[in-house]
Amino acid sequence: MSTVALRPHPDRGAADEIAGAIAERLAERGHALADSVEGADLVVAVGGDGTMLRAVDEAARHGVAVLGVNVGHLGYLTEVDRDHWPRALDRWEAGEARVVERMLLSVRVERAESAAEGTDRPEPLVDGSYLGLNEVVVEKTPIGRMVNLAVILDGEPFHTYAADGMIVATPTGSTAYALSARGPIVDPSHRALLLAPVSPHSLFDRSLVLSPDTEVRLVVRGDRPATVAIDGRSLGEIGVDDAVIATASPVPGRLLTFGDLNFHAVLKAKFGLEDR
Repeated sequence: MSTVALRPHPDRGAADEIAGAIAERLAERGHALADSVEGADLVVAVGGDGTMLRAVDEAARHGVAVLGVNVGHLGYLTEVDRDHWPRALDRWEAGEARVVERMLLSVRVERAESAAEGTDRPEPLVDGSYLGLNEVVVEKTPIGRMVNLAVILDGEPFHTYAADGMIVATPTGSTAYALSARGPIVDPSHRALLLAPVSPHSLFDRSLVLSPDTEVRLVVRGDRPATVAIDGRSLGEIGVDDAVIATASPVPGRLLTFGDLNFHAVLKAKFGLEDR
C-alpha cells in the first residue's frame, strides 16, 4: 500500500470536504495518510492552481508526484475536477497514471554587501534557494512607483529597465502572470526561461525566450526598493543593489496525469476557442 499526503486549500470548505472524503477512501483501501511530504508516494492537492503550485514546490524537493483535484475554475495544473476524483484514485491504484515532469525555477536572493543591518529581507530556505513552478517576480512595492532593474544574463549586462517589474517564468508559467505581460505561450513540455517586463518605460519592451542554461540576475538599481514573489507567494522586500538570481532547477516538478486533457485542449477550454 502507498503513503499519501493531502494538501487542501486552507480557506475553502469544499476543499476540506473533498479532502476528508479522499482520506476516508484511502484509509478504507489500506493506504497510509501522512502529514509530511517526505517519504510519501503521492501528494493530492485539493483546490485550484494556487494550491497546486504550493504542493508542487513542496513535493519537488522530495521527488514526489502531485495529483491536483480542482474545486474552483478550470485550471491549467489540476488534473481532475471535484466530481471525478474517485475515478482518478481508481486509475492511480490500477497503475494507469503516469508522471510528467515540469521544469522548475531555482531562485535565490543575494544581498548587497552594503545592506544595512536589521533590514527586513527574505531569508533563504534550508537548501539556500526557493523553487517555483510558474515564475519569480521582482516588482515595485505596493505604494511605490516603477523600479529600475538591471538584467544580467550569464554574467553579462543586458539592459536596465524602468518598469513596474520583471518576470522570470518557466514554460508552465507562460500562461500565468507572464501572459498578462504579453509574454509568449510555451508548451510546458519544453525547457526554457521566459523574461517578461511588466509595463516597461522603454522602447525595448519585448519578452525573451532564453536557453534553460541561462542564469538570469535581476539587480535593483536607483533609489527604490522592490518586492519579490514566487508563484504568488510574497517573500518580502529587497533593497537597492540586492539581486534575485533565477536558473532552471535540476529538480523537476512531478505531476500525476492520466492523459485525458492535453495542453492544447486546456488552452481551448480556457480561452473559449472554436474549431475554426
